[in-house]
Amino acid sequence: MTTDAQTNAVDRSAVVSLRPITQETARAITRLKVAPEQEPFVAPNAISLAQAYFSKEAWFRAIYADETPVGFIMLYDDPAEPQYFLWRLMIDQRYQRLGFARQAINLLIDYVKTRPGAVELLVSHGEGEGSPAPFYAGLGFQYTGDKVDDELIMRLPLQTAAEAPPTPSPKPLTHVVLFKLKDRSPEAVARTAEVLRSMEGKIAPLQGIEVGVNVVPSPRAYDLALITRFASLADMELYQVHPIHQGVLAHMRAVMETAVAVDFETDNQ
Repeated sequence: MTTDAQTNAVDRSAVVSLRPITQETARAITRLKVAPEQEPFVAPNAISLAQAYFSKEAWFRAIYADETPVGFIMLYDDPAEPQYFLWRLMIDQRYQRLGFARQAINLLIDYVKTRPGAVELLVSHGEGEGSPAPFYAGLGFQYTGDKVDDELIMRLPLQTAAEAPPTPSPKPLTHVVLFKLKDRSPEAVARTAEVLRSMEGKIAPLQGIEVGVNVVPSPRAYDLALITRFASLADMELYQVHPIHQGVLAHMRAVMETAVAVDFETDNQ
């Protein structure tokens, strides 16, 4: 059983694994649910498990983040064809946007690469709001032009380690945000500047922070500049979802009139 304490402890740093579903864990897996708007695209896990147990081609696992079950994944695994098709993928709505689905897919790909004749991984999806199409496209899946049961088919070519191009080293990233505040009095601007500075030293991926208050008033001027620096784009994404940054972001949404941002990479020194 997943306790509230476990739920609260799960964050982006959790280690993702794919584990067999047992009699002891089946109930917890069937209790996982996607967001309501995603329900037309993903069958409940109880149905997925029933399909799995009645199909000899089904290879299925629970997705865990550390020791907490967070989702379900199932592969149509037919080495006789050979054909390997991502049959089902779901992440409970409480654990989405933490990178767990992407990690689960990567683990699945590692498994598929060990299967006889595996040269591609296929997936299909329905159309409409809430479709997982952007997620799969971001992983490198591309449309084949075919359909199955009115769903669009996408294909991901599989490469061996020898065939894969070298992964480029991440580049340092600078994130710049300019704010116009609703209350532009010096006192209000100074208070908000301190809220922004309060993140310094409290968020591990945040390598540097600078907050500047505008000193040349003009119609085009913004009130505050926030400059943050990270070792990579991935580190900046971790910063975006960090609880401390989320608290500061809530404050900024309440006090700002508008904001603009620029993100740029620089070469490693």
